[in-house]
Amino acid sequence: MKKTLIPAALASLVFACAFAAHAQDTAGPVTTELPPPTLRLSEQTRIRSAVIGLVGYARGSYTEPDTLIAQQLLEGMRSKFDVTRTVWPDGRQVIASVSGGGHGEERAAMLIDADGRVQAVGLVNGHCRAAEKRDDPKVCNPLPQTVLSVFQHAGASQADAAPLVAWSKQLPSFLAAMADSDDPADVAAAQKIASVEYITGQPGVPGWRAEQLPPGFPASLHPLLVQTAEVNSSASAGKIVLPKGLAGLPMRTAYERSQRPEARLPDAEVTLRSYEPIAKLVDTYRELAKGATLDEEGREVVFNGTDGAGRYSVRLRDAKETGVFITVASWKRK
Repeated sequence: MKKTLIPAALASLVFACAFAAHAQDTAGPVTTELPPPTLRLSEQTRIRSAVIGLVGYARGSYTEPDTLIAQQLLEGMRSKFDVTRTVWPDGRQVIASVSGGGHGEERAAMLIDADGRVQAVGLVNGHCRAAEKRDDPKVCNPLPQTVLSVFQHAGASQADAAPLVAWSKQLPSFLAAMADSDDPADVAAAQKIASVEYITGQPGVPGWRAEQLPPGFPASLHPLLVQTAEVNSSASAGKIVLPKGLAGLPMRTAYERSQRPEARLPDAEVTLRSYEPIAKLVDTYRELAKGATLDEEGREVVFNGTDGAGRYSVRLRDAKETGVFITVASWKRK
């Protein structure tokens, strides 16, 4: 399986600061705290591509219930102020950060070999799940029952991910203070990696399923729904279908209608979210929507075309860290 390459000059390209990336001649790994990068790790194209290349658009419940695994991994390295790099004597590196919420209870790291190949990604998490009541907060394992989830390429050895196991046990400062406290209650409640699980990434898993599409969405437009994306929302007959928590509400708010007046609402539409770079997606839609006109409307790239079902549009909006949103709308012939 092809593995994503991170350049050897990782420090200058990813962190925009002058650090050498060669292995250090020591008996053990050396961890360095890095200055805040210009972009969060979760915003950097190479890192996002590496994460997607490993886990694709598969879903799971780790830091969030039933959410894209890639999203959870990227959110686990959002903080610009907690970036670390650990260099091992054999040249491997662990690049890590924390989620930015709380005290680092949720955090993620990438293991990169001496040739710049991403070997694995680790996520410290509480196996979070949805609460019984919809509006209640998520339910996660208590800190002493924290899990390290390691995502690897097919055929990889668990032993290859040993640097991620070592990284997971290096607690962020607040959690480390709890673990070293003189108060036995604090020590008992401190975060501990109770278990390590090894998961084979599934980069080829489709990002959406046909049953997620709304009633009335033409089959002829299914090819315009790229598989390298998840269904973010959908609507039909003027009402929201997904997410379920908003089902039945009008598909456009008053503000949305004021920002983009429409003579007629779409009969059905689907909004996808992708972590692909927007330039790559635009090129993809040039091929998928041949014959459509291409326009730029503010921050959006818009394709307008027709097919056997009627008129359609494809809107692409780059929301940077949270991905590219792709809205495919259909107006049937009357």
